[in-house]
Amino acid sequence: MSPTFVQHLQHNWPLTIIVIGLAIYLPIVLVTGVFPTNQGSIRRSRDRSGYWRWVGGFAVILAVSITILAGSWLLSPA
Repeated sequence: MSPTFVQHLQHNWPLTIIVIGLAIYLPIVLVTGVFPTNQGSIRRSRDRSGYWRWVGGFAVILAVSITILAGSWLLSPA
């Protein structure tokens, strides 16, 4: 029997937490224009290319994580 999507998310909780965290974090970064890193904050007004490189990288990680979660659920044995 195929698990429900919620059961699938519960079983894969580490990736689910990453997706939720990035889905909350990226809009905050886009609204504030500041990307905090462990090496200091990157401000959109000062370093435009660096800021968008970080945002793009995290957006790719979010997209890949969502794809893996959805794909593994869709491809799970029936």
